[in-house]
Amino acid sequence: MSGAPTPPVPGGPAPPGGPPPSPTCPKCRSPVAATSRFCPNCGASLSASPAAASPAPAAPPVDIRQRVDQDRGTLKRLQLLIPGFRGYRQGEDIRDADGILRIEIADKMRRAIGVITQHRQALSQAGQFSALNDLSIVLADLNRLEGEIRHGQQGYTGISPAVRVNVAQLDRLYEYDYGFALAADDVAQSLAPLSTLAPDPAAEAAAIANVREKVNRLEQAFRARIQVVEAVQLP
Repeated sequence: MSGAPTPPVPGGPAPPGGPPPSPTCPKCRSPVAATSRFCPNCGASLSASPAAASPAPAAPPVDIRQRVDQDRGTLKRLQLLIPGFRGYRQGEDIRDADGILRIEIADKMRRAIGVITQHRQALSQAGQFSALNDLSIVLADLNRLEGEIRHGQQGYTGISPAVRVNVAQLDRLYEYDYGFALAADDVAQSLAPLSTLAPDPAAEAAAIANVREKVNRLEQAFRARIQVVEAVQLP
């Protein structure tokens, strides 16, 4: 009949003045209870869809100056350890740069020898003789290594003034230079426990063993650098 009211469609808008529509499943449109979490007809979840995750902020643009600094990082770190070191420049006499590096490290070893010598005297005066032999070994190693680094003993004279460094291998040389300088710095830092007498012989022996280990690593870094220096020189 034309005058009969139209029945409401499930899930559709309520007729004017009528009750609100009953909830329906968003998937199969079947009527569901307002408190249901899943559709009893098709099993679809009735929970609200989680909000879309906010997109991650875009990475900031790379400053070209920062990129250059990163590319030259090894040389800059080396310059912090070796004041006055300007690096190697093709076409110049680079023996000076090599000499600055080796003399600075040799000076650090000379200061280390002084610290160990004073500590040995303090041990003798305190009647603690058990560690003197180990200290003598460390001193002998340091004196020999300091002389080789400073004066180029056993055939090593650094970079000769007539050659030009192969620029393609400079980064590799800087890496070994930095490892060499860092090993020397480790030796200097390992001497801190020797500024006072250890509370017991075991602590004294451990401190000396640590210094000896750092000296051995310095010698290894020095030998490795010799090989790299010979490899980067052009005939």
